[in-house]
Amino acid sequence: MLFTMIGLRGSLVGLILVYIAQTVPVTVYMLRNYFETVPQSVEEAAAIDGCTRLSTIWRVVLPLSKPALMATGLYAFMIAWNEFLFALLFLVERRESWTVSLGLSQLAGSIEIPTTVLMAGSVVLTLPIVIVFFASERLLTEGLTAGAEKG
Repeated sequence: MLFTMIGLRGSLVGLILVYIAQTVPVTVYMLRNYFETVPQSVEEAAAIDGCTRLSTIWRVVLPLSKPALMATGLYAFMIAWNEFLFALLFLVERRESWTVSLGLSQLAGSIEIPTTVLMAGSVVLTLPIVIVFFASERLLTEGLTAGAEKG
């Protein structure tokens, strides 16, 4: 009702706001748990070397957390990409703004569409996720081989 009152119902901007509100709590929870595992001694060593708190985060903690950031970003992208219900609720009147999952569901409801076309549409729907995964695979595995401290 709030989005209807402010004029965001049926718009992609409103849908993006819903997606952000849907994924931010999950990503904050996942990243919080990861950042707690970063050794305190690494941050202390950066402080001894003269880094401020912000430069410690920028130069030490964020490079160590690239795998977690990529995994969480990929997970949030998958949540938003495969989401169906909110897209249906927000964009049901505007066919030109439909997401890919809405368009694919409309293929399933038709009698004339063969199953092979529906399966090909499902593969096309998952293709961007696979491409993003393979493009970011180096960042995901980079943190597994790089250690923060010895001993």
